[in-house]
Amino acid sequence: MSLPALVVLLIALGILERVWRRARRQRKTGGELSGLAFDEFTSFLYGTKRVELDQRATQSLMREEENDGAPPNQVDLDRGVVTLRPRDKQN
Repeated sequence: MSLPALVVLLIALGILERVWRRARRQRKTGGELSGLAFDEFTSFLYGTKRVELDQRATQSLMREEENDGAPPNQVDLDRGVVTLRPRDKQN
C-alpha cells in the first residue's frame, strides 16, 4: 500500500469513528483508535515520534509525589509567603 493511500485510509478511519460515536451517542471514555493509528503512522515516518510515544507511556506509569525532589521549604501561594529553613551544617 502506498503512503497516500494509507493517509486516506487513516482519515477515513477517523471520520468513521467520529460518525460511529455520534450515532451511538457515546462520550469519549477512552482513547480514539484513529488517534492511535495516526501516532503509529507518524512514528513510522519520524523516529523521534517513537521516542515521544515511549516517553509518554513511561510517564503515565510513574507515580507522582507532591514533594518529590522539592526542597524542604513551605510555599503558601494564597498569602504569597515562602518559608526557608537553613540547612544543618555537617562537619
